[in-house]
Amino acid sequence: MLFSAQTVITVLIAFSLVLYAYLKRKINTSAFIGTLTLGVFILLTLGLKFGYAGILALLAFFLFGNLVTRYKYDKKAKLGVAEGKKGMRDINNVLGNGLSPLFFALLYALPVSSPSHNTIFLLGFSGAVATACADTFSTEIGQAEGNPRLVTTLKKVPVGTNGGISLPGLCAALLGSGLISFVSLAFWFDLQMSTRTVFLLSCICLLSGFLGCITDSLLGATVEDKPFYKNRRVNKHHVNILATLFGGIFAIVLGYSFGIQ
Repeated sequence: MLFSAQTVITVLIAFSLVLYAYLKRKINTSAFIGTLTLGVFILLTLGLKFGYAGILALLAFFLFGNLVTRYKYDKKAKLGVAEGKKGMRDINNVLGNGLSPLFFALLYALPVSSPSHNTIFLLGFSGAVATACADTFSTEIGQAEGNPRLVTTLKKVPVGTNGGISLPGLCAALLGSGLISFVSLAFWFDLQMSTRTVFLLSCICLLSGFLGCITDSLLGATVEDKPFYKNRRVNKHHVNILATLFGGIFAIVLGYSFGIQ
């Protein structure tokens, strides 16, 4: 059998929901094509065993990320911090949140001397997606509810300031990261690990997503909108790529420190 039933079902559901989002103008054409392309690469790199779990994690982020964007959208629009075009995502959003998970999926696909060793990159993948979800939740809920302070100085700043954090935003980040941590159980159960190890991996995923979100805020406060080459500026999508990369690295480092192979 070329594909397992769970893979076929997951892919069909994912394609249907992405197509629905496109038809409802939640994503534009470039984001639609980019999302499908990303999904294909995830399937190819994570393979028959874990491809469906990778798609499931990205699908959870895609669905809940779009839903949380609608949270108090009118209030955020009045404040001038809402996503443009009523939250419609484009290819930049796909690349900003999808390149780092793809990077860890590619590392997983590389041949190594010990076949079990590269499973640590599944943790990196999960940490990167958890960071993307944590950051989206933190931004969308924090901007609607919080009184932000700059992460580097803790001084009060206007809503929407790069690097601003708030208690509601931080709680939302934990919620978003926890969501991906829960969905990523599909990886660990397939590896038939002990309950203790599965719990540890879930905690690492949750923590790395939260730390990645904090990293996003630090980068936002220090380098976002700053020139870096021939007057080109670091934008929020560049920051997202770096933050999700760090989230995955945090997950791998934490995994190694606890003896995960």
